[in-house]
Amino acid sequence: MGTIMSSNRKIVLTLAGIAAAVAVVRYFLKGWLEPLGVPTFVGSFLASVTIVLLVGLVLLFLREGRSDEGRYIRAAAWFIAFSVWCEVLVITGILLTERTGASTYYQGPWKMVETMFPTPAAHAIGHTQGFVVRLAVNLIIGAVIYWFAKGRRAKTGNNAEARAALRA
Repeated sequence: MGTIMSSNRKIVLTLAGIAAAVAVVRYFLKGWLEPLGVPTFVGSFLASVTIVLLVGLVLLFLREGRSDEGRYIRAAAWFIAFSVWCEVLVITGILLTERTGASTYYQGPWKMVETMFPTPAAHAIGHTQGFVVRLAVNLIIGAVIYWFAKGRRAKTGNNAEARAALRA
């Protein structure tokens, strides 16, 4: 169990660092790409903390599913911690954008964001309120990934047992 815990910790800490770097780049990237004519949606996607979060989702649930000692609840706990970190980064970016008055991707790449959330503070509150829903959806996706990996583990384990029996 210690090796699974330490590998999950390494995954989360590594991705947390990457997410922090992406969050900083996201703050400045619009100013760099907008003059080049890069569409807002594309630039926002290039510096997306959500993409890093989804990579973490796949890695954590696959690792737990593949391991003989793997547990869904352990993957979920690590993913929840990582999700909170990513949400804090995004909300901080939104509030920092408001405070500095900068033009950043934290303002949202779609007009819908401006319509639904007329102020950056409302946008940050909206992220906070939507966190639980997004987390629940991601945990369901994580369950599918976990059960898929666990099923593959069972098939691989049965094949290994069959090969060992043939050798004997």
